[in-house]
Amino acid sequence: MSALWPKLLAWLKMMQMRQAVAGAAQLLWYAFTHLRVLRIAPVNAVFHRQIFFTGVEALGIVAVFGLLSGALVITQITSLVGGDSGLTVKILIWTVVREVGPLFAAIIIIARSSAAIASELALMKTRHEMTSLVRMGIPPHDYLLVPRIAGVTLAVLALTIYFQVVAIGGGLAISAMFQNVSYMEQVGRFLQTVKLSEFVVVGIKGCLFGLAISTISCYNGMQAQPSVTEVPKVAIRAVLQSLLFVFTLDALIAYLGMVE
Repeated sequence: MSALWPKLLAWLKMMQMRQAVAGAAQLLWYAFTHLRVLRIAPVNAVFHRQIFFTGVEALGIVAVFGLLSGALVITQITSLVGGDSGLTVKILIWTVVREVGPLFAAIIIIARSSAAIASELALMKTRHEMTSLVRMGIPPHDYLLVPRIAGVTLAVLALTIYFQVVAIGGGLAISAMFQNVSYMEQVGRFLQTVKLSEFVVVGIKGCLFGLAISTISCYNGMQAQPSVTEVPKVAIRAVLQSLLFVFTLDALIAYLGMVE
């Protein structure tokens, strides 16, 4: 009997994950087919507030992490390859542009916004605010979920690009200092080495990560039971599932890149 418990728990977790994937996919489809509601003034106000909270307020911490990431990568590269500035720039592209930038930006958004969105929606259910919206004839999905999904997605895309610029700029500055070359020379070498397809992949990752984070967070918030004790539970689930989805998407994109 005791041997069945691990299998039962694994099966239950798998079922919960399948439900989360199916629920998030349905929610994402709803958002795509109802983007027109963003033209409504109150919904548009929620959309702009979400962009401000998720994107604008995170600029400072993203800049700090970007500078530290660029400095760390360049320091490690320099200790391994020495004064080979060409190889340094190539490794900087491989690490920061392809992997570290999009992934770190997504993790910062998850830490700041995923739990906040899930907790806010769960509290609204607990306080019966969604019931009040329905009684007033306002669809809760249109007013609460569509602007949050759109706002978080745009914010993640913008912050991913912003993180890349800060990390690469800081990393090139430190590499120029270590290798006794001019900063503009390092920038020129970077522009000659990097390909446009790299930035296309960055944009795709930013959009996919943003969609995953926003839909998973909103789904968990809407799944909360009308109890205060549900708030921390859905917040934790939103963070963990968002991380899982982001890393899974990143691995899938990397695999597809290898296949091509």
